[in-house]
Amino acid sequence: MVPIARRYLLFDRPRLAIAVGGVTFAVLLIVLILALYQGIYDRAGRLADAAPAALWVSQAGTSDPFHGASILPPDALEDVTNVPGVATTQPLLARTLLVGSSPNTGTSAFVMSIPEGPLQAQTSDAFGIGSPPEPGSIVLSETVAKDIGASSGDTVFLGTAPLRVERTSSLVDAAFSGVVAVSERDASAIFGHPDSYSYILVGLADGQVLEDAAAEIESRVDGTNVFTREEFADSTRQEIEEGFLPIVAVLVVVAFIVGLALIALTIYTMTIERVRDYAVLKAVGASSGQLFSVVLRQSLLIALVGYLAGSLVALLAGNVIATEIPEFATLYRWQDLSAVFVAALVMSVLAAVVPIQRISRVEPAIVFRA
Repeated sequence: MVPIARRYLLFDRPRLAIAVGGVTFAVLLIVLILALYQGIYDRAGRLADAAPAALWVSQAGTSDPFHGASILPPDALEDVTNVPGVATTQPLLARTLLVGSSPNTGTSAFVMSIPEGPLQAQTSDAFGIGSPPEPGSIVLSETVAKDIGASSGDTVFLGTAPLRVERTSSLVDAAFSGVVAVSERDASAIFGHPDSYSYILVGLADGQVLEDAAAEIESRVDGTNVFTREEFADSTRQEIEEGFLPIVAVLVVVAFIVGLALIALTIYTMTIERVRDYAVLKAVGASSGQLFSVVLRQSLLIALVGYLAGSLVALLAGNVIATEIPEFATLYRWQDLSAVFVAALVMSVLAAVVPIQRISRVEPAIVFRA
């Protein structure tokens, strides 16, 4: 029955091409949406994960570095340092601002400055900054540099402040924006909060329990919120999950329905047109199971070819997106590709239900009707 299924499909190649093209588009859309979501989700927590410290201390009420500004008073650093069990503290200045070729224009960027401290070199290296930029200069991530078309020696504006591009670097990018680094002096002036800090990175003494140390800091230092590294990364990623997962789910369902409808219409039309052929097969002794397998195999062949083509195009499209739109990252996981493969199989089985029901009602006697 396999050759019959293949022969029926190839008999009407334009219709077959439309069905395969529809499934290819559906798979492409599903795979690409999942890859974009996973890429953004993964990128969202990279800064928190990369920090060479066990705890992040922020202003109370600040859940992550990209929604709202955390402002800690200068005495908070000393207060945190004096908490029992704290081994090292490293202040961090950070804020999301526009960076571009003219004032108050361009792309949104996460602006960082790492003041002097015991973890300054480690933190700079972890975030990909390297040596701190000189006052009046700025280090751009490759994502930001490409987005605004800037290179070393150019002048860019951070808000309204002009800064010379010292170099571009492979900085750890944020969820929806690139990262830039400036000197402590420039950050304090641009942020408008001299002698204040945004975050404090905390290293603990050996044997200290993370959760206990976090609770101790919050109880001793008023106006602070303390996260473990994992909690801070999860808090950032939660924004992505809550904001984008429902949209991703809707788009995936729509793409699935489109692919299902195209396969079902194609197989059903082919079945109706060849109903007399199925009647002949019944008349010569073919069982209902054998006839059902013909329809199911046709549906499976369309789904599998569409899956392979759609997945390949999605992988290629991901490279194009990464090149043309550097703010978006794609992450292809085998779990997602496997899930889409299963979805394609489910799609093909559901699409064969109605045609199979139609075949089950075919009477061999129609072969002898005029």
